[in-house]
Amino acid sequence: MFKSMVKSLLASATLVGQAVQQLELFAPTPEAPPKPAPPRQPTMIPAQPKPARPAKASKLTERQAYYDAMVEELKERYQFSIRKWRKGMSGAAYELRYRDGHIKRMLSAPRPRSSVSAAIFLHEVGHHAIGFRRYKPRCLEEYYVWQWAFTEMKKRNIELDVRVEKHYRRSMYNYVRLALRRGLKELPTELKQFLIPPE
Repeated sequence: MFKSMVKSLLASATLVGQAVQQLELFAPTPEAPPKPAPPRQPTMIPAQPKPARPAKASKLTERQAYYDAMVEELKERYQFSIRKWRKGMSGAAYELRYRDGHIKRMLSAPRPRSSVSAAIFLHEVGHHAIGFRRYKPRCLEEYYVWQWAFTEMKKRNIELDVRVEKHYRRSMYNYVRLALRRGLKELPTELKQFLIPPE
């Protein structure tokens, strides 16, 4: 009898296990957790172009055209050529004399773009306008060439500003000092103002 009870219990356990398995087959499958949404990309707003400044650009263009026209006019008047446009604020003027009497006039200077560069350019033109070795000593010639340049600037409404004055006085001080070091015994009256170093 004991064996029959054990068989009955085993049979009942088997039936319960099969019922559980059938219930598990029909149980709803748990849903996977939702995936996190991708981060939102910031909206790129295109940069607005800066408004152009045609008035200022036009003014600069007109001024440069004025300087360029001045260069061509003076080249035609004094028959010289530009050997080189210098980047620095210095210049040189010279002439070559050939055996047949032909003279070739040239100069190097900064291209006129401002009052200072225009003054230096006109100073070098002044050597051809006045003539070389017209004044002695050499520092006196430089002085009168500067006066010619300033006269041209006034005629052409080019401002003689502080920068031009500073460059002029520094240039003349160096020429006077060089002449004295080379043995100049009597300094012309016009040049005594340049004995004091410029500030």
